[in-house]
Amino acid sequence: MMRSHSLAVLAVCSLLAAPAIADDDFTGRSIGSACFGCHGAAGANRTSIPPIIQGVPADYIESAMQAYRDGSRPSTIMGRIAKGYTDAEITAMANYISSQGGN
Repeated sequence: MMRSHSLAVLAVCSLLAAPAIADDDFTGRSIGSACFGCHGAAGANRTSIPPIIQGVPADYIESAMQAYRDGSRPSTIMGRIAKGYTDAEITAMANYISSQGGN
């Protein structure tokens, strides 16, 4: 009985975790895709607003966005944009952009 109860709890927990993972993917894709409006298709268009962001390591994107948000990294537009995102949203976006390929 204890074993079947443990398996049932494990199954329910895994089902509850799945939407959170899917939400992170959706959030990252949604925010990251908005970035491509300025930084070019998949963040790699050399004729768009620099820098190319495609394939940049997620931790670098994340720290840059947090620095824009808190004002410690100077910017004209990025600080305004970054202020609208939570840490979780920035992390999801950074992971999505980073996954778009390398430079």
